[in-house]
Amino acid sequence: MNHSRLAATAAALMVSALALTGCVGGAAPKPTPTATATAQQPGITDIIDTPGSGAGLEGALSDSEVTTCELASGAWTVAGTLTNSSAVAANYRVYVSLLAADGDTRALTQVNVNGVEPSLSSPWTTEIAVADEALSCVLRVERYPVSPPPTEETAPPEEG
Repeated sequence: MNHSRLAATAAALMVSALALTGCVGGAAPKPTPTATATAQQPGITDIIDTPGSGAGLEGALSDSEVTTCELASGAWTVAGTLTNSSAVAANYRVYVSLLAADGDTRALTQVNVNGVEPSLSSPWTTEIAVADEALSCVLRVERYPVSPPPTEETAPPEEG
């Protein structure tokens, strides 16, 4: 092997070794926030009853129609109509979700509509204090039979 070739190889190895020493040790880089990083407020949950928790529930999404789903003055107004498709009077629980495009739930609110007679309609509305734009309104609708008035067999005993 000639000396110039040996010197060139040694020089290349030294440059590589020096370059690698810059990759190890030293202080870890500190992340810096970017201009697009923003703190997102937590979503709103305003429900009384756990969805699917009531006795005698039937899914009733087909009984519902959303007539309004819009952001105005920093809050979403969501409204609709329920039409009782069953043969008996019914109570409804409407769970309104506001969803971001990535599927993040920004709000979940419950609206109760009670005593809707068969084949009749009843309006409902809710306002949700979320200022996020470009959200979708998604419903879960549950229908429950109206509890009959107590009979002698089910009435609590009279005090006396």
